Amino acid sequence: MKLNLSDDPLTADLLDEALRRTGGAVLAVNGTSMHPTIQMGWRVFLKPATGADLKVGEIAVFRGDQYLTIHRLVWKEEDPSGTRLVFRGDYNRVREHVPAASVLARVVAVEVPGTKKGHDRVVVLEADALTLFYRLAHGIHRLIRPILPRPAPPGTSITLPGRVGRALFAGIERILSLFLPGHR
Repeated sequence: MKLNLSDDPLTADLLDEALRRTGGAVLAVNGTSMHPTIQMGWRVFLKPATGADLKVGEIAVFRGDQYLTIHRLVWKEEDPSGTRLVFRGDYNRVREHVPAASVLARVVAVEVPGTKKGHDRVVVLEADALTLFYRLAHGIHRLIRPILPRPAPPGTSITLPGRVGRALFAGIERILSLFLPGHR
C-alpha cells in the first residue's frame, strides 16, 4: 500500500524526522494492497519502530524502492548478516524482502471514516487471523529448524516437499484472508 505522499526520498526522511521528534504521525493511505485490514482513504496512526522492534504479523511502514509502503511482516529471521524481513500486503501475494534499516514505523491504529461527516472513529489494530497464523508458523519453524535440511542455495530449483510446503502455506494464507475484518 503506497502512502499518499510524494515519491521523493525526502518524504521518507521527513517522516522519519517527524516520528523521532513527536513520537508519532498520522497519514492518509492510497492503495488496496492491505485491503480489507486498511482501506483506501483511511488514515493510519504510526509509532516509530525499527525492524528489530517488529513482531511477525505486525503492520509497518518501510522505505520501498521508490516510495513508502505499508505491509504486514510475515517472516523475520536473524542471521550473522543481520535481520532479514519479509513483508506482504494482505490483498496481494507479492513478498518483499526488506532490510531492517528500511523500517520507519509500526501502524498502531486506523481512522475509519464514518457514514456522516464528523463520525470517524479510531480503531486500535489488534491481532487478527493472519497475525496469529504468521506467529504460529514462525514459532513452529524456529522449533523444528535444527532438524530441517539446509535450504537450497539461491538459483537452484525447489524440491517437491518445498513446493508442497509453500503451496500449503499460501493456501492457508488465502483462507485466513477471508476472516479479516472487512468493515470495522
